[in-house]
Parts: sequence; structure tokens; C-alpha cells
Amino acid sequence: MLDIAGPPAPETLRPSQLARRQRIVRAALRALATSDYERVKISVVARESGVALGTLYRYFASKEHLFAAVFVEWQGALRVKLEKGAPVGDTDADRLRDVFRRTIRAFQVQPQFFRLLMVLTSTSDTYAAEIFQSAGPLFAEIVESAFAGPPDANRPAICTTINSVLDAQLRAWVVNRATIEQVYQGVDDAIRLIYEFCPGQ
Repeated sequence: MLDIAGPPAPETLRPSQLARRQRIVRAALRALATSDYERVKISVVARESGVALGTLYRYFASKEHLFAAVFVEWQGALRVKLEKGAPVGDTDADRLRDVFRRTIRAFQVQPQFFRLLMVLTSTSDTYAAEIFQSAGPLFAEIVESAFAGPPDANRPAICTTINSVLDAQLRAWVVNRATIEQVYQGVDDAIRLIYEFCPGQ
């Protein structure tokens, strides 16, 4: 059996190769900004990035692999946008509400990125899964900015609970089983209940 190497890790690429890979990611990001994941054609992404289709597949093993990189790129841009304005509020609960409302708003404006997230959470592509897993810590850093003071034992559970509510509400919304107002309200309710029952937080 042949041992076929997978696509190279970004950190192993020469500057010119890394720039080419980034061009591909940016072209795919632009394509997704105006269409749904299922409708984006890899051949069009290759053409728009100025590379041959075979060259694209030297950097990305699959469409899911490429769009995992696209999602991380989009989330990085979201992080920069959120960091331009510190979370608003006098308490942790108020600041968490602000961070999550701004996150919901980003998906409300571009729901195709949440639909992509749904694809990536169930991907069987190991390259895509590896890249997508790096998105979790990025979002955790965004949420962390809402808290004042040093971390305590309850903070991970608070974040996990609110994230779970956010994910469930957005999943219902993108399949038209909930309104966007219900998404906002569901997350607000989760934060309110956590801080009502944990007043010391």
C-alpha cells in the first residue's frame, strides 16, 4: 500500500506557498459571504484565487478542509471586531450578554457561517476537524473578555452552559424552528438564570 502524504501544515510552507494558501482561503471566504456552503464550487474558488484546481488540492484535502480554514479565518475577523469595543456592562452578566448578543448578530447577518459550523461539527475529515477544533479556543478568548477578576472554578461551567444554549438556539433558527428573537431571548434567559442562582458570580 502506498503511503500518500496529506496536505502540508501551514507552518511548513515557504512564504510564497503560504501566501498562495491564504489567497485560496480568502477567495473561499468571499464565495461563502455571498452563497451557502453547499453551493460554493471548488473550481470557482480555484479560479478566483488564481490557482489550478490541482494546486488547490495540494493545500487542502477536501472542500471541508478548505472551509474549516475559512471558518477559522472568519472567526478571527469576528474576534478582532469584538475586541475593538470592550464588552459593555457593569457586571459579568451584563458583559456576557453583550458578547453573546454581538456573536448572535454576526450569525444573523451571515447565517451561512453557522450552517458551515454545523457541517464542520460532524465532519469525518480529519484535516478539517483538526483545523476546526482550533476555533473553540478562539471563541473562548472572546468570551473570557467579559469576565472581571481572576478565573474561578465556576467559570468553565458558566461558559459551557451558555455556549450550549447558544448552539441549540442557533440550530433551531437556521432550520426555521425558532425566530432570531427567540435566540436572543434564550441566551439572555440562560445568563439571567445562572446569575440569579449563583449570585456570588
